[in-house]
Formats: sequence, C-alpha cells, structure tokens
Amino acid sequence: MKTCIVGFTQDAGGREALALARTIAGGGNVALVVCVVTPESWGPTSLGVDVQYSRFLEEQAKGLLDEARALMGDTPNVRYEHVAASSASVGLTQAAERERADLIVLGYAGGSSVGRLFLGSATEELLHSASRPVATAPPGFAGAAALTRVTVGFSGGESAHGTVLHALGLAGALGLPLRLATFTVRERLGYAARVGPDAEQSMVERQTAQSQAALDAVRSQISVTGYPVETAIGVGTDWDQAIAAVNWQEGDLLVLGSSRLGVLQRVFLGSTATKIVRASPVPVLVIPRQG
Repeated sequence: MKTCIVGFTQDAGGREALALARTIAGGGNVALVVCVVTPESWGPTSLGVDVQYSRFLEEQAKGLLDEARALMGDTPNVRYEHVAASSASVGLTQAAERERADLIVLGYAGGSSVGRLFLGSATEELLHSASRPVATAPPGFAGAAALTRVTVGFSGGESAHGTVLHALGLAGALGLPLRLATFTVRERLGYAARVGPDAEQSMVERQTAQSQAALDAVRSQISVTGYPVETAIGVGTDWDQAIAAVNWQEGDLLVLGSSRLGVLQRVFLGSTATKIVRASPVPVLVIPRQG
C-alpha cells in the first residue's frame, strides 16, 4: 500500500478518518493525501456572485485543512488538498484516480459527510460506488500505533476466495498475521418458535461445523505458501453479537469483499456486508470483488 486518499470533514467522522489514516501509515511508508471537498462554483453566468462564493468556499476549505494539519501533528508524508467537485464522493474518487491511490479512507458510515456543505453520507455513497478499496473507521475510533492483524470475513462462496487472496496479499505486504472469520446469526424467533430451543441449537452446531470445515479448507490451501493463518467463528442472535463473539485486538483490520456492479469492478455492498460494516468494532476495508 503506497498512497491513501483521506476524506476530512469538521466532525467526528473526519477525526475518525484521520485516526485511521495515521494507523494505516504507522506500519510503513504510506503517503497520505488529506482532502477537503467543497461544491463546484456556479460558473460564468453569475460571475459576480460566483467570485464571492468561490472565495467563501476557499476560506472554508483552508480552515478545514488547517484543522486537519493540527490533528495530524507530526505524522510524516502527508499532503493536504482542497478539491472542488459536484459531490464529495465524486471529488474523492477523482483525487484517488489522479493520485493512483490504493485506498480511500473515511470516517464512520453512519452519517458523516465530507465537506459540510454536502447533504447525505459520502461514506455510504462511496461504499456503494467506488472503483477502489474503501476503508472506514468505526464510531469513536481514536487510532492505534499501527495495524497488527488482518481479519478477512469469509462467506464460504466461490467468489469469497478472491477476497481471501486480496487479504493475504495485504497481510503479507504489511507483515501482519492473517485470520479467517465467519459470522453466523441465529434467527431466535424464527427457529425457536417453530422447532424449539434444542432443535435450534442442533442447527446452529451443524452450521458452525460446516463453517469450520470451509475455513479449514481455505486455511489448508494457504498453508502451502507457509503463511500462518488463524480461523474464528462468531455466533450471535444478531450481527452485533456475532461479530463481538470473535475476539478483537487493537490494530485489527477487517477485510470484506463486495459484489460486482455490472462489468466494472466496483465496491457494491450487499445487505450482509452493510450490516457487518455497521456492527464492526474495528476499521473495515471493503474491496471490489474480482469475480
């Protein structure tokens, strides 16, 4: 990983994005480009007003970038840019293409927006449209000295193997251990009311055994490379419980695969991945699925 675009806004989401960027950069020589995105000016048809509006936006962006500099402190290899675009997601995507960035880093997906003059969540939009991997920090994330482990969410399907390979490559490049994790949500009301708690428990145990067999098969394939791999299964009555059931440590990064959107390799989250992103207690990296 060489270059990361970091979306900054003057709220908790912006601070979380910077904290995640510092964590990612802490493990190696990663260039960070902190971007503040503001709306494009209106154009030549209202020149007098447009000049004033452009000046206002530039002043706002300068203030935000000064705040970002103060928050980043002595973090090395950081540049700060003001980007004007039709939307925050468009501006960050254009910056990522221009810099040939490996990753776009954002704050919590639950409501922050890059550039306070934009409505809606740029994080949500980018998680559904970006052509590059997107990393998002959980709410309240204050950062870690560096990444310490890569955990990849494994769904068991054929397309999930591409996500595992991507995570393996990332872990190898960063010199971090790799863990394969599967999450199982128990439909308490759906099963228990119809078949009873004993039958429900039997179903959960059978599903857990199947998940473990799938994880062991992937681990054995990776083991021929000599790379150490752990496995974990989280079971709960909802996504929060299932994900919390897997032990997490400071510096963990959860990697998820997305769906493909048309013929383009783009991030496109399905309902399950979206629930995992929202429930994860650690930063999540979502990659465009290769197949």
